[in-house]
Amino acid sequence: MRKLDEFYRGWPQLIACTAGLGVGVIGLGSYNLGLFAKDLEHAFGLTKTQYGAGYLAFTLGLALGLQFWGRMLSRFGAARTVAASALALALCFLAIAAGARSPVTYIGLIGLLGFVGGGTSGLPYTRVVSSWFDRGRGLALGLTQVGLGLCGAAFPLLIAAVIHQQGWHVGYVALAALAATGVPIALLVLRDPRAETTASEAPPQRAGKLGPVDMQALEREFAEAKRSRAFWLMFVAFTLSTLVVSGNAQHMAPLLTESGAAPGTAAKYISLVGIGTICVRLICGWLSDYVQASWLMVFSCLVGAAGLLAIHFGGIRYAAFYAFSVGWTFGGEIDLVSYMCTRYFGLRVFPRVYAWQYGSLCIVAGIGPFSIGWLADQFGSYQPGLMLSAVLAIAASAVFAMMPRYEQNEASTENANSSPNSPQIEPSLHNQ
Repeated sequence: MRKLDEFYRGWPQLIACTAGLGVGVIGLGSYNLGLFAKDLEHAFGLTKTQYGAGYLAFTLGLALGLQFWGRMLSRFGAARTVAASALALALCFLAIAAGARSPVTYIGLIGLLGFVGGGTSGLPYTRVVSSWFDRGRGLALGLTQVGLGLCGAAFPLLIAAVIHQQGWHVGYVALAALAATGVPIALLVLRDPRAETTASEAPPQRAGKLGPVDMQALEREFAEAKRSRAFWLMFVAFTLSTLVVSGNAQHMAPLLTESGAAPGTAAKYISLVGIGTICVRLICGWLSDYVQASWLMVFSCLVGAAGLLAIHFGGIRYAAFYAFSVGWTFGGEIDLVSYMCTRYFGLRVFPRVYAWQYGSLCIVAGIGPFSIGWLADQFGSYQPGLMLSAVLAIAASAVFAMMPRYEQNEASTENANSSPNSPQIEPSLHNQ
């Protein structure tokens, strides 16, 4: 099937996944939780370290939630799983507005937010899009992730205005209203195919599951995938880049305020994170169908390092470039981790590989803000954290440069599974 035919067939799912991901736990949590930090400090004494601990609880909850919602996805399908998670996410935002009265209750509720919202993260949407698209998969996934970028550009301005005019309680109510829009999107539009198809096969049947799978064979395939060089290089590289992105994204508002920006101006700078995310997802999404994705991540990490060094040495006048560069690195990371999982390991074992990789990155994503907050409290400044982040971004680009090509990993996997009792991991369709 030609790329244009794939988009003609799958455009309703593409739009549903784009919109749903934008109002999911990542789109609403990652971009907006930092806007409440100052108000919560005044309300009940939340310190930078405690805020970082809260985001760590958020990512730990998300990592656990991915395992739970992944099972729900296999049993009930994408539409009902996403709808249930979106409703729970909205209710949890309301619970934070009503029940956050101390650092302990805040951290607990933020952790719960990550868990219940796991079904609105990239796992269900990536599976749906990857199943409907092959030759245009990179561009399709990039367009899907644009929903996050649009939310990152628009929602911080909206939520900051609500907090300024109505207070932080109403700010969380506004997030709850946005999260609730994911319910009708999922129930009315979202569908996933019954079986995995190649580019030459007929349009898939619509149902809740991808099809019957020999679970023992799948476990063996997943074990082989975890023994591959590509699996662990990917893990190390994305771990380093996630430490950079999560730490700076979550502390960007107080960091820019410390550097001299007014709260309203800081929110405008933060909106550039979303713009950077949109740009990289459109550009890298299109290029990833033609260029090795790991090299695109080399470039993205170097862009992030340049922005970090610019604001560290140049101050607030480089705030716009800093925010844009963090968004660029963030967009490339979230978009390409799913794409690389499908190309290195195939759609059959993708849910297990992606859940492991992304779940681990969720945990790492909580360590970054906690570490940056701890360094800021210890040194009385965000500058040491900025310099450390730049070093980690450069290290991540070096590891991405070491990753094999898809064809090389495919060949090594086939050799590892060459015995009669070993299953074959589905080959990549990239070059068919």
